[in-house]
Amino acid sequence: MKLIAVLFALFACSAVQGDYWYGDFTDDRTVVFSNTAVILSFPDIDCSQGVRLPMGTELDITGSSGRDDLPDGMPFYWYEATFEFSGDLCSGYIPGPDLAMTSLALGGDTLFVFTVNGFNPEEHCFIATARIISSDEILAEQVFCPVGAYYDQSPYSYCIRGMELQADGFTGIENLIELSFIYEACGYKNSDALFAWTGTDLVMGPHASSMSEAGCFHYNETFILPSDSGGVENEIRVTGIAEDWDEDIEDYVERERITETYTWNGEVFK
Repeated sequence: MKLIAVLFALFACSAVQGDYWYGDFTDDRTVVFSNTAVILSFPDIDCSQGVRLPMGTELDITGSSGRDDLPDGMPFYWYEATFEFSGDLCSGYIPGPDLAMTSLALGGDTLFVFTVNGFNPEEHCFIATARIISSDEILAEQVFCPVGAYYDQSPYSYCIRGMELQADGFTGIENLIELSFIYEACGYKNSDALFAWTGTDLVMGPHASSMSEAGCFHYNETFILPSDSGGVENEIRVTGIAEDWDEDIEDYVERERITETYTWNGEVFK
């Protein structure tokens, strides 16, 4: 296998959803997230031997090669990856923030991609980016702080899952995407964020959160979409149910139920 040391033309690829769990990729395939991604001969940011990979390029991850930090303090792992070009199997090393934690094909060569690719030392929070890309071009993006994670000696430690939801009942929305931040442990906040792709704009929608403490409480929020039973056109309802542990019956008892309604006006959720 070899590393191509010259720029190469864009090539078509089908989206393969990444599988990112607790700070590391567990699946063997993902796609390039960054429009400045370079796959290098050695796992060193200062390495000059490499080639730019177009966004959306499919990669097979064959291993990881140690922890490093971006200049802003963002911790990451290096990944050894392979890709096919002109019949050759090529390999090299690429930083984790240049890879999509999850990706979804939205039709044609248009992809929804997401990753955590920075750290804000002043706010002490990670920085995440969701993008719509096509043919190595960023069509739209949203930059935001994802749900919190402990900042220690490992990269962003939440699991990431992306899935497409039914967009029926929303005027002008082509694709509705649920991006989940999962940490399956007591006392950790989990969060689902909605993103709407209109064909020109990527709009961040409502969030639904959950948290639990075994033997103390449960709190869970769910989305009710227009396509769901009882759903209303151009409306999202977020229903939260709080339950407390009852020692007498040794079970959880509902304490409170709250519903918030968000209306889609063709441009934003209000």
